[in-house]
Amino acid sequence: MNRLRFIFKYIIQCFRLCFKITSVILTFTPKLVKNVAHKINKQLKFSISFKMTAVYTFIFSIILFLLSVSLIIGFKLFLLNNVQSELAKYSTIATNYSKSNKRLQNFNINIFSNMNYISLSVFDEKENLILTSLKSEKNVSFYKDNSHSPVINYINQQFLFVTTKINLNNKTVFLQFSKNLEKENLYWCIFTLIIFIINIFSLIITLKIGSKTSKKMLLPIINMTETTKDISINALGKRLDVSNSHDELKQLAETFNDMLDRIQSSYEIQNQFVSDASHELRTPIAVIQGYINMLYRWGKDDKKVLSESIIAIKDESENMKELVEKLLFLARSDKNTQKICKEEFYVNILIDDIIKETKLIDTDHEISTTINEKSLIYADKKLLKQALRIFIDNSIKYTPNGGTININGYIKEKRIIVEIIDSGIGIQKKDLPYIFNRFYRCDKSRTKNSGGNGLGLSIAKWIIGMHHGNIVVESRLNVGTKLIIKFPIGKNN
Repeated sequence: MNRLRFIFKYIIQCFRLCFKITSVILTFTPKLVKNVAHKINKQLKFSISFKMTAVYTFIFSIILFLLSVSLIIGFKLFLLNNVQSELAKYSTIATNYSKSNKRLQNFNINIFSNMNYISLSVFDEKENLILTSLKSEKNVSFYKDNSHSPVINYINQQFLFVTTKINLNNKTVFLQFSKNLEKENLYWCIFTLIIFIINIFSLIITLKIGSKTSKKMLLPIINMTETTKDISINALGKRLDVSNSHDELKQLAETFNDMLDRIQSSYEIQNQFVSDASHELRTPIAVIQGYINMLYRWGKDDKKVLSESIIAIKDESENMKELVEKLLFLARSDKNTQKICKEEFYVNILIDDIIKETKLIDTDHEISTTINEKSLIYADKKLLKQALRIFIDNSIKYTPNGGTININGYIKEKRIIVEIIDSGIGIQKKDLPYIFNRFYRCDKSRTKNSGGNGLGLSIAKWIIGMHHGNIVVESRLNVGTKLIIKFPIGKNN
């Protein structure tokens, strides 16, 4: 009785322990499955290496599967064909043997009884068994064909029969050879197992090699990622290493490096622009502040100091206003928010108006035109006039008193040509590529007294560019400068 109680308690404890283990498994299984699913999903979403390996392994497995099925079916057909040939050969031998004896009573069936897996049965025309090489007649069945050629039957994938119809002494007799396919099926199963094992190992090797190969192929991308993490405003000079790449990734890296070059160049230009703008604004602000301090200390009662200060403050505030307006213009042009209102008008009339206005303002130079043909253009009249005024003002600044400024307009090769030719101090050859850069000045000593902030030509170039025009500058020191502007005719621009 005590023993039964002990066994019963032991069984209850085992059940409790199993219940606890089951509870723990059921508690952690969803989390485990969730974590595994999350990792697989993460790999599917982000890992190109994983995707490449999975896709190519899948394709390889399909090809391998089709090839394996073809081999297995082909091997099966090969075995059956061999058995068929073997039975057909025996059937021919038996037929010749029976025809030579001509009497069924003399037919010695024991000749065929020693063949492994092969049996011979003889049936009369009523399909009744006459003779058989099998020990038991219970498992003997007849498979008939109406033709005179041997009939082949493949029964339950276990036996193959070849039945031959012959005539002996005006009697119809059927010779039926059969073979047990146990040996062939064994060979086929072994072959199928070998193919299966080879496929498994092939897939494992493919996964392993494919994973390593894909990671090696994508190593440049990992290096790109690490390099780009180190790129910042303070380290724009870093570039991707393309020395070891010789594929599409090299082109990607070179494109990325070109993009970084453009970003760095734009950033440096922006920094330079901010620095130059600050410098240009600092000068008038410092002048204004200096005169205000002078007025605050002792210039209130001194009319001469007061007048001088007011004039200086007025001039500097106008210069500062002009600079700010130019900066705003360039800012709008960079953001493509500068309005352009195009209309059709005659360039020759615009040139005449500019010449008249310039003569009224400037009496120290000879302003003239040699040729001013009638030409119709589709453009923003105010902006185009502003651009031409900038070029002419530049010529006035750098042409000594008494010099000439010639403004021409004509049509050549289906384009409108505007020329501004002066007899000024000219531009050095090394400075020509940079004269349209913002805040660029050819010679600080020469421009100190002539004013300007180096933004006018940038604005003029932008205006000409927005009208699909182009500018050619020819200049010689102490000889003069020739500016050639070309526009499309009509509404083509």
